[in-house]
Amino acid sequence: MSGRLDGQVAIVTGGGRGIGEAISGRLARDGAKVVLAQRTDAEGERTAAAIRAAGGEALVIKTDVTVEDSVAAMVDQVLAAYGRVDILCNNAGTGVLEDITEITMENYDLVMDVNVRGVVLGMKYAARPMVKAGSGNIINIASFNAFVGLRHFAAYCASKAAVVNLSRQVALDLGRHGIRVNSVAPGYIANPMAQGYFDAHADPAALKAEALKSIPLGRLGTNDEVAGVVSFLASDDAAFVTGTTIVVDGGTLCHGPYAD
Repeated sequence: MSGRLDGQVAIVTGGGRGIGEAISGRLARDGAKVVLAQRTDAEGERTAAAIRAAGGEALVIKTDVTVEDSVAAMVDQVLAAYGRVDILCNNAGTGVLEDITEITMENYDLVMDVNVRGVVLGMKYAARPMVKAGSGNIINIASFNAFVGLRHFAAYCASKAAVVNLSRQVALDLGRHGIRVNSVAPGYIANPMAQGYFDAHADPAALKAEALKSIPLGRLGTNDEVAGVVSFLASDDAAFVTGTTIVVDGGTLCHGPYAD
């Protein structure tokens, strides 16, 4: 454990799998007490058990980030358990592959509810104790798709663009309270979500090969590499960083998400 987040309390939504699992583990290794705000108990408890086995502290609170009462109750439980909230990482997210001519409003609402409404609700309730304390850090997980399109991913791209600008706007509102707000935009990351995107196409191997060609570093990223950036933003090493987005994409945005 690095200790650079010693004594701090961190909430990670969707913290039980994928990038969220890596973020939860990294923040715990850096000394934070980690709360996994997780819709699925089993995934959350598995990740929390691993954190505890490594000497960290973790708590799982079943949470639906799209339901206001659920988010409010989760923050109340964190305050009852620890008396403070220092870090919020809004990581929970979802995506649906549909061409714009076929997109259903049910799927559009699902993506926007989780990816945007969930971020808004997380910030609304976690920021309140931060304002009282006069300090805090909010890190919202966006995507490189906030800046470029990806085939058949209209709702997802729109939602992540919203996350980026929400982060900028809330940084403006909360800066006077000593609260920093930033976003992290992963690119192609080697995890089930990215593989699911590849697998949803007619030729997954060809699409993955195309994605790899678009990455100047020549490989997919890892969950841990995203988690490291989140830890940096949550730490005093980023004490004068707010309202910005760090892109973790191996250079894909140098030219766009498809091969030349």
